[in-house]
Amino acid sequence: MARVNITMPDHLYHQARHAGLNFSQVAQRGVTAELARLAKIAELDAYLAELESELGPTSDAERVDAKEWADRLLGSTPSRRPA
Repeated sequence: MARVNITMPDHLYHQARHAGLNFSQVAQRGVTAELARLAKIAELDAYLAELESELGPTSDAERVDAKEWADRLLGSTPSRRPA
């Protein structure tokens, strides 16, 4: 098994030690989660490229509509539609 060194702010190190965290397990879970996240992003990018290839690029109005929909869904501040 590979050995690695990590750096972190002192206060975070002390909090983690005080909580009894196993740094190796936490790091392994974090790396596993990040690799899964990156794989999902790559799959999404490939799917969006496939859609663009089939349907053509999205218009500015479609992108604004999509952002407003996502903002409503996620509770973000809605964007302003260009006049």
